[in-house]
Amino acid sequence: MAVRKKPSAVAIALGLLAILLCVAGVLALRSANLPPPARDSGTSVTPGAGAPTGRPAEIPANAWQTLRLIDEGQWPPPDSPATKGGTTWNNRESRLPRRTQSGAPITYREWDVNRKQQGRTRDAERIVTGSDGTAWYTGDHYRTFTRMR
Repeated sequence: MAVRKKPSAVAIALGLLAILLCVAGVLALRSANLPPPARDSGTSVTPGAGAPTGRPAEIPANAWQTLRLIDEGQWPPPDSPATKGGTTWNNRESRLPRRTQSGAPITYREWDVNRKQQGRTRDAERIVTGSDGTAWYTGDHYRTFTRMR
């Protein structure tokens, strides 16, 4: 019968370290593939962060006015044909939730907040409305979002 040597303390420590690194790697990969958590009204998100970072006070008054006009079917205004509104926004980078809490897919539409000024390019402010009834404000052309409702 062969006699088995007892593993050294260094071998045990290296084995435990390897297991710990594997577990940490698996957890990191799993968390990267999770959908963003549900957010409460008046929070803002930075892409990839997923944590609330802002307040409704960061939304300018004219954005609230534009949202009201969107809800009433009066935006973009007919006398401002270069102002965009109601076109599909694909959420390609998953900056906003892709599904409702019940698992239904969310589709989005984008709207200019301000009228397009003749001779100028469109500004960075947008409202993005979701098929789930949410509305999001971005003042930096989709880098960050603040939930309006």
